Amino acid sequence: MKSCKRIRASVRVALLGTVAVSVGLAAPLLSGNTIYLVGPAHAQTQGNGGGSMGARGSGHAPGTSGQSMGQGGSTGTRGHYGQGGSTGTETGDEGTSPDKQGPRYGGGENSQQPPAGTTGGRPAWAKEGIPEVELGRLSVARSPEHVLDHAFSEAVSNWATMSTTVMVLTAEGKETLTMTVEQLYSLPAAEFAYIVQTYYSSIVRIDSPLENLSLLKSFALTDASPLTGVIPASHDDMIAIYLGSASDKTLPVTVDTVTAINTILGLPALTPEETADIAAKAEDVRLAILSGHG
Repeated sequence: MKSCKRIRASVRVALLGTVAVSVGLAAPLLSGNTIYLVGPAHAQTQGNGGGSMGARGSGHAPGTSGQSMGQGGSTGTRGHYGQGGSTGTETGDEGTSPDKQGPRYGGGENSQQPPAGTTGGRPAWAKEGIPEVELGRLSVARSPEHVLDHAFSEAVSNWATMSTTVMVLTAEGKETLTMTVEQLYSLPAAEFAYIVQTYYSSIVRIDSPLENLSLLKSFALTDASPLTGVIPASHDDMIAIYLGSASDKTLPVTVDTVTAINTILGLPALTPEETADIAAKAEDVRLAILSGHG
């Protein structure tokens, strides 16, 4: 009889030990009003709010994974919940936070929204109102600001030795002309186009679309020539020379082209008359390059 009692007592101790081990594997951790189950298995945490879920998120406490529910009213896809709140794709009126708007921007009190034109911000070319027009080489206008800045530095650096180059322009059946590159860029767009078309093989000019657009942007914003020694014939002529030189040889420059580039680069608005004038002059330059190249 005593042996049976000892056996029963042993079984009871063994069962209690098993329960204790099981509880130890999923011991509750209290934090405020939220209970976290800490253990090797995937856990589910729930707070008082009961209105926010983050799939594959992680909670405040280490060692927990799975779904977490806290205060709020938003749904986060593959979100991460940490000390500062939640990030991820949010839906619902209560879950939409202004400081989380914009591509690749998570928000949070320690985050800063990048300026327009940089990674994560809303660039100028993302605005509405840009005409649907094929841009060809001009599409590089959508490059990040630092790319245009680098192109500008390259253009200005190269210009230091290029500007005073004396060109002896010859063409069959045409008189021989002698001028520097800076004199060429000081001509009205129509005369620039004529020289380029007629003496194309002898011309020294800036061909890179990125460099031309960076120079265009600088000139449009400051109304001062970024190229030393160049005295622009007029505002429209200078813009047209840069734009026509940057354009795709086989795509016409139209009023919509000018409007699109002006908007993408974030330049001051043009009047309809200015837009039409620049488009016509830039098209002359484009056609001259096409004819001379062809």
